Amino acid sequence: MTQELYVAIVSSSPAFHATAAAALGQLAGPSRWFAGALDKDVFPTAWPEPAQALASRANAYLDEALPDARVELVEVARLSLVEDRLRQVLPAQATEPGEGPRPWTAAPTVLLLVDATTAVPGEEVGDRLDTVVETLAKLRQHLGIGVSPYSVVVYDELDEDQVYSRTVCTSRRLPDDDWVLAAEVLTAFTDLVQARHVNRRALLPDTEPAGSLALALTDFLTEQSGPRWALHFFTGTLPAKLIQDATTIAQQAGNPVLRGPNEHSLACGALARWQLDQAPFLLVATAGMVDELKGTLANLRDSQARGFIVFGETAPGGWQPFQGTVHDDEDARAVFAARGLPCFYLTEPERLAEELAAAFRAYHRRSGPVVLLTAPSVLRMTGPLDVPKVTVAAAHPQADEDTVDAVARILNEEPGPVLWQCGNLTEDERELVYDLAHRAGVALVDSLGRPGTVARYHQGREVEEFVGTMSIYGCSPQVWSLLHPGGRRLGHGDHALFFLKSRITDLATPFPEKTLYQDCRIVQVTDTPAHVAPFTDLPVVEQLSSFLRRLAPRVAPGEWVLRSRREAIARARRATGDPLAAVPSVPMSHEHFFTALDGVLRGLITGHGYEYTGFYDVGRGGISAIRNLARTGPGFSGWYGRALMGDALQAIPSIALTRPGNVLGFIGDGAARLVPSSLPSLAQQLRHEHGRVDGNISIFFLLNGGFSIIRSNRELQHAATADAQMSLLTPVEPPWRETWAGTTVTHERLVTVDPGHLADRLLTPSSINLFSVYLAHDNEGDDIMPTSRKSWRLR
Repeated sequence: MTQELYVAIVSSSPAFHATAAAALGQLAGPSRWFAGALDKDVFPTAWPEPAQALASRANAYLDEALPDARVELVEVARLSLVEDRLRQVLPAQATEPGEGPRPWTAAPTVLLLVDATTAVPGEEVGDRLDTVVETLAKLRQHLGIGVSPYSVVVYDELDEDQVYSRTVCTSRRLPDDDWVLAAEVLTAFTDLVQARHVNRRALLPDTEPAGSLALALTDFLTEQSGPRWALHFFTGTLPAKLIQDATTIAQQAGNPVLRGPNEHSLACGALARWQLDQAPFLLVATAGMVDELKGTLANLRDSQARGFIVFGETAPGGWQPFQGTVHDDEDARAVFAARGLPCFYLTEPERLAEELAAAFRAYHRRSGPVVLLTAPSVLRMTGPLDVPKVTVAAAHPQADEDTVDAVARILNEEPGPVLWQCGNLTEDERELVYDLAHRAGVALVDSLGRPGTVARYHQGREVEEFVGTMSIYGCSPQVWSLLHPGGRRLGHGDHALFFLKSRITDLATPFPEKTLYQDCRIVQVTDTPAHVAPFTDLPVVEQLSSFLRRLAPRVAPGEWVLRSRREAIARARRATGDPLAAVPSVPMSHEHFFTALDGVLRGLITGHGYEYTGFYDVGRGGISAIRNLARTGPGFSGWYGRALMGDALQAIPSIALTRPGNVLGFIGDGAARLVPSSLPSLAQQLRHEHGRVDGNISIFFLLNGGFSIIRSNRELQHAATADAQMSLLTPVEPPWRETWAGTTVTHERLVTVDPGHLADRLLTPSSINLFSVYLAHDNEGDDIMPTSRKSWRLR
């Protein structure tokens, strides 16, 4: 039976048509006819040996694989005319295509050779390729033909500024020599025949059945969180089909699909979205990458983040399997067990539904993400699974009435300062905290690990009860003054420190553990008994929202109690910092830069309704930003948990692409140099994957040429001399400006602060601003070390 194939030659150049027709004519055989091609003995130039060898081998293969065929050449002058022209020559479909897998040959096989230099409008190579991709999508939809890099070759100029491989076509530079174009054309046709037309495994795009694991995981996450969950992926040979299926499902449902420069960046983005939006995740990576999530995996566990981490894993029983992590010499399951994370090794397709039910139960236990090590046999499964419904009884511990009354007595009867440091709050909890703090004269503070859980501004209004950040590093002078009136620390019975939804880590207070035991009266509210600190005086084991609602009707402090606390807060808020902040040295001191930036932010907040999400990386600059800048809501801090340099920087794209509004990032040069740049993957999502940045993303790279925290610890805490291990050479790019699919991206250097210019830059929508800020190293400022508080500048 004679098979029919088609080659559409899309060009306004007669030479392009002639060369393609001559090349295809070389593939004609006794029963293989190329209608519209030139005869074999017609070719304008002599064929060098490589082209002759390709033609000979192609004919030998086609004589076996495609002996009887009619290949019609279709000449089209403009890409916009391709659909109408193909509609004239392609056979009409006998029936409407049904659901399920369809072989490539269920539709006509068409090779498209597109000369974009003459047939496609657009000034830039990328613009013309985008037009080709859009046209191919319409051809697939309207004509039902298969489209792949085997079936579409686009000729254009070579874009030397960037390299990006589109997965629906092959891009080549239009050759200067006819024989090169001819060799490429006959190769493209023969490759298409072998890889798609006669390949019985080849399916038409979008008809391959979805994998069972992708269906089960995405169905479960959608049932749990609707459009909030996101797919975070880094490609690999084993999980590629899972990623492709999950991407299709997520995009159709409106869930975010996020990439990054490495696997670690995916964990950073997942952690930020969980902490800021309580958004679950599906993170997929390939075999051998179980260690690539680094300490961020522990932070996900400590955040009780909900999601699944799927690693492709080699089949069991192999001898030294490539990239395998479960075999005779090692067992990755022990790594996850040591981290306290639930882990399932999925190797038996017949047991997948049962094992997924167990994984779904683990998802609800608040022990961090569930790890799935998945063998190829499971990844190959297709079709829906009947996973048993999972029911998990949620634990709701409740403090007894005496405990609630004891807390109420502190708030109602004791005039000494009461300070609440808040962990991650829901919006309802935040409103309750602000209301009760106002009613009871409670001082509110955030922390280095959870900045902005309570903030200087809330819904455009200044929060009078907010006094700053309490931490071992960079403790706000107002917080220190509140706890040390007249320079002396308050005694155990003269104050109360409340920690709401906090484990009270070393980072949380400026006090050593001995002081917390002996001199601080501590009330801790947590719903997890294991999180109660040993130095807590009054533990309240209950969900915060439930406890605050029970507490609220009992809060009625006496007038003199309320007045005493508010006066203490007012005195503390008048505490001043380092006078050096007003000195415009160059390079700028951290205090000077952040004081100037704080003035800009306060003006934007009060004058323009500006709000932002802050990202604070580990380093001196991140501490100074948290300590000095007015916030409008929760941010993300690399200081949380393991204090991993670079995590905040790598988390920014996941929030920028999924959240409306503004983002400010504060990244030291040490953190920036420690991780790969996320800009290329962010550019890819904006340019090619329908990503959008609606707000303003401004990242301040804080450059002082060293690892400042380590240097300050050495020079100040230990009164020793630093050495070159703490220095860092950072090349600084010149200013530049680009546009990424409607998003303006700029880089500029900041030697000094121009408030008006900076305000304009921060208010520009759909823009990404990268600022390189020149700063000086300083040990004493910003209470950067505990010893810094003894500086004469703070007297």
